[in-house]
Amino acid sequence: MLRSAAACLILLLSACGEAPMGASAGASSAPADAPASAPPGPDFSGDFQLIGTEPFWGGRIQSDGLTLSRSDQPDVSAENTGVRVEGDVGVWGVGGLVFRLRPEPCSDGMSDRRYDYSAEVTINGQTLRGCASAPLDLQAQPKP
Repeated sequence: MLRSAAACLILLLSACGEAPMGASAGASSAPADAPASAPPGPDFSGDFQLIGTEPFWGGRIQSDGLTLSRSDQPDVSAENTGVRVEGDVGVWGVGGLVFRLRPEPCSDGMSDRRYDYSAEVTINGQTLRGCASAPLDLQAQPKP
């Protein structure tokens, strides 16, 4: 009779989702209704090289500063005060020179290079659009 009572207790506990002592619980200790962990956000760490066409321009985001180069104009530089993340966009700079990178495949339209980010640079109200990637990623690709 003691055996049949123990068997009933085990059946009752397993029906309630409780494992008897000494029995193996499921592989996951998280409840079934626990929220899934959030995917990692975009990586805006390190340096970036930017390029745009029509008009041709280039830019650099480095730890020691931001630089915009345009043909027939002097380079414009600003302090790099760090990245602000706005949704999935990384934003550097304030005021007259602002760089924005969005993680998405991008093509400069003139070479076989592929870039990891679309780029937008705003300088004194003018917006330039192009592409960006980490310098090491670009070195591994064909030269423009």
